[in-house]
Amino acid sequence: MFHFSEAENTQDRIPEVHQTILERLGDSLPFVPQIAGNLLEEKKEQLRSRMTVRCAELFKPADDRIFDLAGILEFLHASSLLHRQVRKPGEARRQLKPIQGIWGNEASVLLGDYLLSISFEILTGAGNLEILETISTTTQNIALGQMQEVSQPFADSSPETWEKITQLKHASLFRAGAVCASIWGEASPHTSETLGKFGFELGMASLLQKDLETVCDHDLMIQAIEKEKVLYPMCLWLEKGLEPGDSKRVREILSNLHPTPDFLERDWKELLSWCWIPVQQKIEAHLELARFHLDQLDDLECSNLRKLTEFETQPVPETVS
Repeated sequence: MFHFSEAENTQDRIPEVHQTILERLGDSLPFVPQIAGNLLEEKKEQLRSRMTVRCAELFKPADDRIFDLAGILEFLHASSLLHRQVRKPGEARRQLKPIQGIWGNEASVLLGDYLLSISFEILTGAGNLEILETISTTTQNIALGQMQEVSQPFADSSPETWEKITQLKHASLFRAGAVCASIWGEASPHTSETLGKFGFELGMASLLQKDLETVCDHDLMIQAIEKEKVLYPMCLWLEKGLEPGDSKRVREILSNLHPTPDFLERDWKELLSWCWIPVQQKIEAHLELARFHLDQLDDLECSNLRKLTEFETQPVPETVS
C-alpha cells in the first residue's frame, strides 16, 4: 500500500513511537521481546501512527504525549488480535505467531489484557480526561466488534458484517488517533470531529486495501481463510458475484477448512476477476470522503495528511488482466 523512506519515517517520528512502545512495555515479563517484535514488525506502514503524528503536527510539534498516544493505539490493536482467541479456543490463531506458538490461546488473552492495562495506565498518568474518554469509547467499540465477529459462523459473513466489524475494530482506532491528536493540540470541537471523520475513512480504506492485497496472493488468502478472517472481497463475491448454488458450495468449503482448505484455483481466479473493480471503487470512495473532510479544514495546512490518501494502486493480477 505504502513504501515510506527512512527520511519519511524520521519526519513522522516513527523511531520515537517505536522507542515509546519498547519503554512502555518494560522488561519485567519474559515474553516482552516477542510482543515488542510483533508490534514493531507487523505494522510496516505504521499508517495509524503516521496519521496520529501528522494530525498532531497540524497544531504544534509532536511530543512524548503524542508518541504515547500512538503507542497506545498499537497496544489496543495488538490486544484486539490477541483477544480473537476467544472465537475458537481449541485452535491457535496465528495473528501473532510467536506468542501463540509458545504460550497458547489462554496466554494470548492474558497478554491482550496486559496491553490494555498498560494503555490505561499511560492515559491515567497523562491526566487528560477528554482523551481518556475517547480511548475508553474506542475500547468499548473494539469489544463490540469482537462480539459481532464471534456471533455468527465465519462462512456466513456478509459485506454488512465486514462493514460493522471494521468500523468498530479498525476504523475506530484511526478516528481515535485523529481526535485525540486534535484534543492535544487544543483544536476546536468542529476540527476534532472533522479530523475524526477523516481518520475513520482512512481506516476503512486501509483495511479494504489490505484485504484486496490478501486475496491477490493465493497463499496469503488461504492463510487468512484458515484463520477465519473475514475478507471484504470474499464476502462481496459470495453475496453478489455467484449464483445461489455456487455460493452455497463455496460457503461449505469455507466452513470445513480443517486443516487444509479446498478452495479451488478456478474459484480464486473467479473471485479476483469479479471483485477487482468494485473493491477498488469502494477504496477510492472512502479515500474521496477522507479528502473531502480535509477540505473542510481550510484554516489548516493538511497536505501531509492528504498524502496519506494517495494509496499505491494494487497491480492488476494476471488472472484479471
